[in-house]
Amino acid sequence: MINFDLYPEIRDAGSLSSAMAEVADKVGLDLAGVCSQSEGGSGVISTAQVDSSRGKILVWLDESTRTFFVGVQEGRFVWAEGATDDLAALVAASVAWRDGMSVGEFAENFPFMVLTRLAREREAGDPVRAQWDWLLNSEIFEDERPLVEAAHAEYRLRRLFPNLSHGTLRLSANFGVQGSREIHIKPLDSGRYRVEDTSVPGSSFVAGGLMEAVVSAAEFLERGPDLE
Repeated sequence: MINFDLYPEIRDAGSLSSAMAEVADKVGLDLAGVCSQSEGGSGVISTAQVDSSRGKILVWLDESTRTFFVGVQEGRFVWAEGATDDLAALVAASVAWRDGMSVGEFAENFPFMVLTRLAREREAGDPVRAQWDWLLNSEIFEDERPLVEAAHAEYRLRRLFPNLSHGTLRLSANFGVQGSREIHIKPLDSGRYRVEDTSVPGSSFVAGGLMEAVVSAAEFLERGPDLE
């Protein structure tokens, strides 16, 4: 249960989104379109959302301390995250992001917001290469390195955005946005790999070795629908 004594402006305005709009009006900013993240329940009062061309600014409240949690998310890609007790600063950050402030300037002007690892690369238009570099060089992926290196060596797979989840290499053209097509390569026992195209029911195939798995994954691209 949220203690609204910590948020008197929200209690008076009736909801977080209304309070944000009122603060924006007071300081001469335009926050038209701010709304709740949900249509029912306590979320109507305690959450807010601002749409932008680079995803959604999502805001929610801590229950026991005066803290506004903020996330800037585009599909499954998170641009930045942060927390503040200053509603006016939160409103200013929301307006700045919606109006297209660069990620570097955004982080400099709103130090309570922390850019995620690939935010600058995504803004520059090259997050795929940066993600491959991370998977290829970070110590935390040492166990999966042979799989990542083999997939990266295949030019048809190298153009896709890679993610590792529980040892499975997931390749997509849309940063792994939920519902988009992905090619999966999952290690099994005895040196085998399961290869699957998520857009094709029954496509799961067990390859006898790593190179066979990589070739099979690339062939899925050739005969399946465009990765979107």
